[in-house]
Amino acid sequence: MNYPKRVPLANLPTPIQKLPRLSARLGVDLYVWRDDMTGFVESGNKVRKLEFLLADALAQKATHVITAGGVQSNHTRATAFCARRLGLEVSIIVREPKQGRDANEVPTGNLLLNQIAGANLKFIPYADYQKAGASYLPFLKAEAEDSRRRGENPYVIPTGGSMPLGCWGYIAAVQEMLATWRATDAGTSAPDALFFALGSGGTHAGLYLGYEQHGLQTNTLWAVNVSDSADYFQKHVGALIQETCAQFDLPSPAPPQLQIFDGHYGEGYALASDDDFRFYLELAREEGILLDPVYSGKAFRGMMSELRKTPQRFGKKILFLHSGGVFAVYAYLAQLGKVLG
Repeated sequence: MNYPKRVPLANLPTPIQKLPRLSARLGVDLYVWRDDMTGFVESGNKVRKLEFLLADALAQKATHVITAGGVQSNHTRATAFCARRLGLEVSIIVREPKQGRDANEVPTGNLLLNQIAGANLKFIPYADYQKAGASYLPFLKAEAEDSRRRGENPYVIPTGGSMPLGCWGYIAAVQEMLATWRATDAGTSAPDALFFALGSGGTHAGLYLGYEQHGLQTNTLWAVNVSDSADYFQKHVGALIQETCAQFDLPSPAPPQLQIFDGHYGEGYALASDDDFRFYLELAREEGILLDPVYSGKAFRGMMSELRKTPQRFGKKILFLHSGGVFAVYAYLAQLGKVLG
């Protein structure tokens, strides 16, 4: 397959590791695809997308990258550091939490890392974001216009890097994953089921198209959404798949049939309960795997719930995509302290 131009930013291939104690308890062979190890400050699933997006930015002779996300966005943090590696300036539109933001509060987690990278942060109130149709687009456009007035050449990346070019991060990743999987002790050519977190949709769309390209069954892909609803993501991810096919002249699938597990994101996006943290602590101590409370934690817990309900539905060889995000843990220190006792 001919891929678009990419710039090497991630440490690839990432390993696939079995969780032996959890596997024994569940009665299946459970593996983790360690995309939390694609780098250090730029780690996680976003850097795979950025390899293609920032290659395009360089090809367009961009001087400034503009993107957006929440206060603890993994995407903005990865973008900030990858842009700096390539000598690009970076601006980030930051959506404040629904309850507002204390400007005097000491920054933690991804917000702190964005400041360390010297990103130009523009905070927008949650109410303004909602008035814009829960869209960053008008804010990104305004920032790009300001950048051009300053004589810069901006390159805009939507939230999560979830655009057709960004989908190539996981279209390409499927080939890598299959080679790594076959080198494990699993004894099969591909996992029986692959679980992952669904946030902005680009990873899901890329995996779907990667599976299509390799002749794999797309109904073995299981997304766990961490916000919004399954109905929303059916439309959003489905449209992104079709847009990617149209833009890159890929075989266009029939309307995608996406497997999305709803109801596992608790009180809302980026909100984790004390019980969630107890689950993360248990896994860290049993298997040495650290999950984040926004994406991978909710997806992993959702997967565990579904495996316990109907284990025969998913086969015996299960793979979980750990999409990173562990720096966000530091934004929950007070809650973690309470759970730790």
